[in-house]
Amino acid sequence: MTINCNVCFYDRNSDKNQFCEVCGSEIQPSITLFEAADTGIQEGETQTVLQTDEQPVNFHQSINQNINNNPVTAPVNTNIHTSSPPTLETSKKANILPTNSANPTVITGTIAKLIPKQVGSPVPEFIIDSNNALIGKFDTNIGPVEIDLDGFYGDETVSSTHAEIYFENNQWQIKDMGSTHGIYIKPTGKTRFGYRTNKPEVLNSGDEIAIGKIRLLFLII
Repeated sequence: MTINCNVCFYDRNSDKNQFCEVCGSEIQPSITLFEAADTGIQEGETQTVLQTDEQPVNFHQSINQNINNNPVTAPVNTNIHTSSPPTLETSKKANILPTNSANPTVITGTIAKLIPKQVGSPVPEFIIDSNNALIGKFDTNIGPVEIDLDGFYGDETVSSTHAEIYFENNQWQIKDMGSTHGIYIKPTGKTRFGYRTNKPEVLNSGDEIAIGKIRLLFLII
């Protein structure tokens, strides 16, 4: 059985409690409907035996008012340290050298070949797989050369060290080594040979070279 509090009207106090579980006021006994018949109190009315000076308080209003008057706020952490955001290491600190995209990739070498133009030549082709090669004929005083034209028709017009063909500055070139009968070049797409070369000349794939009377086709592989 539960008893109502006469002060805050909390209606769940145990009948064994002397004080209200909510407001702490002393619980006063009240006259029930069965006792009202003897005292002349009308049905539906109750009479408090002891009166107090405290004003009745509605339980729900009391709780809401207490919450409004004492709002719960989260604690503010004032011990906050601010710091600058991390920054990327510069190339100087990281010891990174800047790249220079303006420098092109340098080709250090390539392969070319010379194909004799005469029918039945002793050698079908000469592969140039190094950065330079001497063109001429074997001589006991000088020694062998990379492109030996001895035995070809017209080899009498070829000097021992007739010319040098080499790869330099990303291009193939040829120069006369002081030969007797000289070097002549017919560029690709031309029908006639040019004048005798007296300085290094650039070679393009498809050019034709005349070493004396021997004609060779130059191709870059």
